[in-house]
Amino acid sequence: MGRARMRRALTRFARRKDGAAAVEFALIALPFFLLLTALAEVSLMSFAQTNLDLAISDLGRTIRTGQAAEGDMGAEDVESMVCERLNRIMPMDCSENLYVDVDHYDTFNDVDNPVPLANGALDETDIGFEQTGPGEIVLVRGYYRWEVITPFFQSIFGNVNGTDRLMVSSMLFRNEPWPEDAE
Repeated sequence: MGRARMRRALTRFARRKDGAAAVEFALIALPFFLLLTALAEVSLMSFAQTNLDLAISDLGRTIRTGQAAEGDMGAEDVESMVCERLNRIMPMDCSENLYVDVDHYDTFNDVDNPVPLANGALDETDIGFEQTGPGEIVLVRGYYRWEVITPFFQSIFGNVNGTDRLMVSSMLFRNEPWPEDAE
């Protein structure tokens, strides 16, 4: 008799529709909110990357036209200029997370553009600013260490120390032939 009663109870439970929406929502809630959070995280990172690209493009234009040499800009001036442009649209912490690298080369074949990551950490040894002259080949790189906000996605998106994402923007060009007295 116990089996028959159990079978009837299970049949009655299967026919009931009360609470079906709550059960269905419970089944899809976690994947839905994970997807929504990932979308927000990727959107913020993409927005920050676009900001970095614009700032490095503006710096490249300043260097290419000789304004940086004319204004006797140093490493701090360059980083300050990039940081100002980064913060125009959304606040970004430049003091700890922004690195600007400007190098010049004799030929385009000499250009080497590896991302300075070593053992999952940013290698800052070769990052710096070199003043450039007219007609020189210049590589301008900007690195920004983005702190991944959602702990669940740090291991997925992080490429620096396992928790942060290193954003990179590069620009390679030949300086315009500005007058020598601009140096």
